[in-house]
Amino acid sequence: MRLGQAISIPAQVLCAALILVAVSAANQAGAAGFITLPGITFTEGSANFRLLAASGQGSLDDPFVVVEEVFGEGEVVLAIDVFSADFGSRVKTMHAVGFALQKVVINRTRQLWDYYALELEFDSGRGSDYYDGLSFAQKAKVNRPFQSDRFATVEDLTEPRDVIRFTQGQVKPGERVRFVMAITHTGIQPSFYLVQHVRPPYAQLEELLEEPPETPRRLAECMLVVGPEGIAQCRK
Repeated sequence: MRLGQAISIPAQVLCAALILVAVSAANQAGAAGFITLPGITFTEGSANFRLLAASGQGSLDDPFVVVEEVFGEGEVVLAIDVFSADFGSRVKTMHAVGFALQKVVINRTRQLWDYYALELEFDSGRGSDYYDGLSFAQKAKVNRPFQSDRFATVEDLTEPRDVIRFTQGQVKPGERVRFVMAITHTGIQPSFYLVQHVRPPYAQLEELLEEPPETPRRLAECMLVVGPEGIAQCRK
């Protein structure tokens, strides 16, 4: 056997091994349920959706674009961790932290979405109030009015909780929808949640709550979520 032939065989084996390691590492990164960009990490906080991609720098010209697919029912919980101390307000507001966000959501469920709400939570399970410093860029004009490419009506609520409600539209199974917004915080390095509700308007929820106690309600179910610090919690 020639010397060149003897060397080529282990070299091919080594190359194949390196490819397997690279593929394995990529699969592990995808299975981890988080995507990190400079200064910020987006994490799957509930088990009913999957992060597919994230890009951008968070400015108005180059917003963070987070792509996800929702395949289960209930609240979709996206954990956001701003870990850079010098992150700053990338939307040029007076806040310590601020960024522009476009969320692209693919409907992998069997349900038609005719209502969509996004809510900020500083503590898991407790809505963001006026005093915690977290908001959808409250008292700023960045990205306002907030937009969606499939919903015509947008309600930007600041009291008693920070909620954006999208109505007058629909997203069929297999379709995708885009939401454009901005998020700010008065402190550095905040960790919080962006909770997505696909459910009827609140008036219809009140009617559901008037049903007999023995009537099963999806709202009363407990969903296991994982917060930015990796702590499993039960949401109701």
